[in-house]
Amino acid sequence: MVTTTIVVQDRVDAYELFAVARAALGLPLDGRWHLIDHSHVHMLQTLPEQGVPALASVHFPVAGGQHPGDPDAGIPGGYVLLAFTSDGGGDTRTRHWHHALAGRAGSWLTARRLRWTWSHDGSPFTVGYAPHDPHDPQAVTR
Repeated sequence: MVTTTIVVQDRVDAYELFAVARAALGLPLDGRWHLIDHSHVHMLQTLPEQGVPALASVHFPVAGGQHPGDPDAGIPGGYVLLAFTSDGGGDTRTRHWHHALAGRAGSWLTARRLRWTWSHDGSPFTVGYAPHDPHDPQAVTR
């Protein structure tokens, strides 16, 4: 399993970010997703079997405070956590696709002047940066 994680350090609407994640995956913005109640943290998640090789999930505290992150896994806290997860190994094609997904979501966050950090498959978190997606002229480049 390969996961790319984005943690947003500023307040952002979880449902709006989830719509951005679904659009990045090329999924329609209809009801093919579900809300999972994990007590004080909820998770919005796309449904499998929609023809894309990844799921998107957005984790956010119900009370609106900060998401605690997962210090044991090296995931910092923030207001919202977005994850793109693919089954299988981390081949080059999957890695490039995940970087493009992070670039698309990151472009949206950066355009709104929101601070964010990201990690691909357990690598250290990189602040406010995602690689350039050659298919998205709005992608962040540094």
